[in-house]
Amino acid sequence: MRLPAFIDDLSIEPRVYHEQLREWCRSMRASHPVVFDDESKSWLVFRYEDVVRVQSDYATFSSERSLNRDRRPGPRRDQPSIIELDPPRHRQMRSLLTASFSARTIAEMAPQIEHIVDELLDEVLARKRVDWMDSFANPLPVMVISDMLGMPREKWRQFKAWNDALTSDDEEAEQANKLFTEYFERSIEERRREPRQDILSLLINSEVDGEHLSHDELIGFCFTLFIAGNITTTNILGNAFLCFDAHPETFQRLRGQPELVPSAVEEILRYMPPFRAGPNDLVLGRVAKRDVEIGGEQIQAGEYVQINRLSANFDEQIFPNPEHFDIERNPNRHQSFGHGIHFCIGAPLARLETKIALTKLAQRIKAIHIAEDELPEQVRNSLLFGMKRLFVELS
Repeated sequence: MRLPAFIDDLSIEPRVYHEQLREWCRSMRASHPVVFDDESKSWLVFRYEDVVRVQSDYATFSSERSLNRDRRPGPRRDQPSIIELDPPRHRQMRSLLTASFSARTIAEMAPQIEHIVDELLDEVLARKRVDWMDSFANPLPVMVISDMLGMPREKWRQFKAWNDALTSDDEEAEQANKLFTEYFERSIEERRREPRQDILSLLINSEVDGEHLSHDELIGFCFTLFIAGNITTTNILGNAFLCFDAHPETFQRLRGQPELVPSAVEEILRYMPPFRAGPNDLVLGRVAKRDVEIGGEQIQAGEYVQINRLSANFDEQIFPNPEHFDIERNPNRHQSFGHGIHFCIGAPLARLETKIALTKLAQRIKAIHIAEDELPEQVRNSLLFGMKRLFVELS
């Protein structure tokens, strides 16, 4: 099988691109739910139940050695990051972050997040027409994760620039990797001398099997937490505006029924998740540890398997009328945060930030319109689906 030509064309208007993705995935679920892609040399999995199976059965579908380390964001190192570990090591490493990212701990951050949201919205609403990404969707999650890691919030633009370079397909990634690594190394040394009440200090003092984390493991955690802690929320906040612009009645319902905000967040995540549907998502990849049959296809041990979460989110067998954007959809078992042992540890934080942002928006503005004279622009990234620029007019 060869991928359709549009998959790599990031110049396509985002809403058109997303519609083409959905159409392609619908066709693949019906005709080739599990298929071998000749270009990426990997199996692609499209149906919901198969996507869940690959993520759940780590004994068969391993995350170890599944990433091409020359292409993943973060430092080039010998130690694997948490996203490319299987149990028991994965369980040990993830347990270090459980308390910091528990639902209760994240919920206690609500007042702090509300304060940041109010300050950003004050500036946005003073201008009426803004680039939503630059003015709100980018700074909010970067400021929040910076606070959690003990990094200076006021440097969010610098951190965001490094983050974007790391997760882009351009030549600036290596320089950003170097600068970010040097910054994290200085931060680690500062906390060794003077510990603080932040996640980084917690990690430095943590032990696994009686041993402290190595230098590479600490740096890897810093990269993983910072990138995962902001990029998902940024893309959700941008994609939400695409959804509301296409379905303006849903935003009006939120204004009158703010209790619908949590389910609206879940539907945005399902309908327009912050990633693409091509075979380039290295984070979602697995390696078959044994010969296995899935979706009627025989996969050999050692072969690469990639799941398509966007396709799973539109599977007609799971979601009635999946093409309909329904902010009251229940149940909504989307796969946008994953499944199984690698379920996104930052999901409670992303949900809380988005919920607070949408609640405040519904309280303070009457309508959202994407500017007609400047079309939305996608991020230049083969893995992520989000907006680079999104000019909006707020009433």
